[in-house]
Amino acid sequence: MRRKSESFVQSSDEPPSFDVLDDVLRGLQLRSRDHGRYELRAPWGLEMDRASFPVFYAVMRGQCVLTIDGGDHVLAEGDFAFVAPDRGFTLRDRRQTPALPLQDVYAARGLRCGGVLSYGGSGVETILVVGSFAFEHTTPRPLAYRLPILLYVNKPGTSRARWLESTLDLVATEVAERRPGYETTVSRLADVLFVEAVRAHMESRSSDRGWLRALDDPRLGPVLRRIHETPEEAWTLRSLSRVAGMSRSVFAARFKEVVGDAPLAYLGKWRMHRAVQLMDDRQLSLAEIGRRVGYETESAFGKAFKRSVGMTPGRYRREREHR
Repeated sequence: MRRKSESFVQSSDEPPSFDVLDDVLRGLQLRSRDHGRYELRAPWGLEMDRASFPVFYAVMRGQCVLTIDGGDHVLAEGDFAFVAPDRGFTLRDRRQTPALPLQDVYAARGLRCGGVLSYGGSGVETILVVGSFAFEHTTPRPLAYRLPILLYVNKPGTSRARWLESTLDLVATEVAERRPGYETTVSRLADVLFVEAVRAHMESRSSDRGWLRALDDPRLGPVLRRIHETPEEAWTLRSLSRVAGMSRSVFAARFKEVVGDAPLAYLGKWRMHRAVQLMDDRQLSLAEIGRRVGYETESAFGKAFKRSVGMTPGRYRREREHR
């Protein structure tokens, strides 16, 4: 395939204004759904199945222990946590309490997901606000499934504490009262909490930061900025390594280790993700969308899109309009 001429950019020329994290978070296109409230009295324990979507829990009163991948995390009043897709875990009043499958607890009470769930004994009360997320698109989402398995925020003792507390209170009120429009309100507030959880995890310097490490890596950060800001550039391994200020072999190995994809594979996935986002703009032809993500011809774009998404761009656009 014939491509544009290469563009070599030194890392010192990087514009500091482009926010890769913002670009990625908007690209995830999460939609909050199935909001509920758990009113739990000790002893209690809930076992959660692996879900294909992220979930979140905010502690409004009391505390609990979240156990995932063999690790325990104590969540106290004012804390909240997001659990990545495809992870089973348990929530309990304390580590030793047996846990019952959540679906069995709901079924025994004739309840469906959402609403208010009252469960447990007669001991200390814990109140949780819960919710889940869905992805707007089912196309490749580089980085979407590489978030850490758990993002949790302890109630901060900083200037952010007051607005975080207010946000959690608003979520709890909306879920409890369920006034008209509450789903939209809670969804927007959950977006705010999710961004704060990602920020907090980055600041924690946890060893489980995964691809988030690349965002503040002095070598890889500029590369990600350039890919996200100008996916239409005719990037090659050589030109990307020049941005990083590294040799091609060292750069390729480092990028794969931290991000999880080879540089050009990541570039290709991000281009397809951006193409899917642009599909919603009916003023753009398929050829123009292809050019905006780095393909000179509609034919080359169509082949790459089908290889990545599993159908042609035209069919994808028609099916999305139908849905």
